[in-house]
Amino acid sequence: MRARAWTMLVAAALVCACGGAQQEAQSPETDTETTAQRVRPQGSGMQMSTELGSIDSRAVEQTFWRLQNKLQSCYRKGLQRVEYLEGDVKVFLRVGQDGTARYGYMEESSLGDRESEKCMMDVLTSSAWPKPQGGEAEVRNSFGFDPPSDVRAPVSWSSDRVADAIGKHADSLGKCKEGVSGRFRATAYIEPDGKQGKFQAIGITPPSKEGIDKLDCLADALKSAPLPSPGSYAAKVSFDL
Repeated sequence: MRARAWTMLVAAALVCACGGAQQEAQSPETDTETTAQRVRPQGSGMQMSTELGSIDSRAVEQTFWRLQNKLQSCYRKGLQRVEYLEGDVKVFLRVGQDGTARYGYMEESSLGDRESEKCMMDVLTSSAWPKPQGGEAEVRNSFGFDPPSDVRAPVSWSSDRVADAIGKHADSLGKCKEGVSGRFRATAYIEPDGKQGKFQAIGITPPSKEGIDKLDCLADALKSAPLPSPGSYAAKVSFDL
C-alpha cells in the first residue's frame, strides 16, 4: 500500500479596514503540488474571498504530511473490510482563527467506503492547524490510495447497472436529502450474493457542508437495495443521488 502524490490548495485572502474602507485583498503564497521528487506551482487554482484570512500554506502542507500515517491507518482498517479498497479523495476544511477545523467534508471521493472516509475526516477535523490571520481560511487537499499489488481489482460498472435498484429507493433517499440542494455522489463496491448482488461498502460525498449530516442516512438507505449480480467477482460503481 502506498499513498499517491499529494496536491494542496489553500484558499485565503487578507482583509483589513483603513479609514472605513476595505483595502484590496492580498494573495497568500503560491499554491504548490508536492511529491517526493518535485514542487510544481499551481497558481491558476487559487480561489479568493474577502471573508477569508491568510494562512501559511507551507505550514498547512507540513500538517498534512504529519497526518499522513493516521490517514493511511484509516485506509489499512478499510482494507480489512474491503480487500480491493482504492481511490482518490479531495478534502475541504474550514479552519477557524484558533487553528481548529470548524467543519470539513470530502468534495470528491472514489474510495467507496463510508467508514474509511469518516475515519479520515475525523483525523483532519480533530487536528490542530496553523492559525489564519485576519479571518478564517479554507484548505483543500487531494490524495489517494492503491490496493495491495496481489489483489484483483473489482469489475468497473457504469451507473445504469444500478439505476433501477436505486430508483426503487427514491422515497427514502429523498427523505434523507431533505433541506439540501445539489448532487450527492456515491461510489460503492458490489459483492456477489447468489443470483443477486449486494453493497459491500458505500462512500458518499455531499454537494456542500449542509449535506454532511445526511451521509449516514443515505448510506443506510442504500444498503438494503437488491442489486444485479456482478458474477463471480465484485464490481465497483459510481452514481449520483
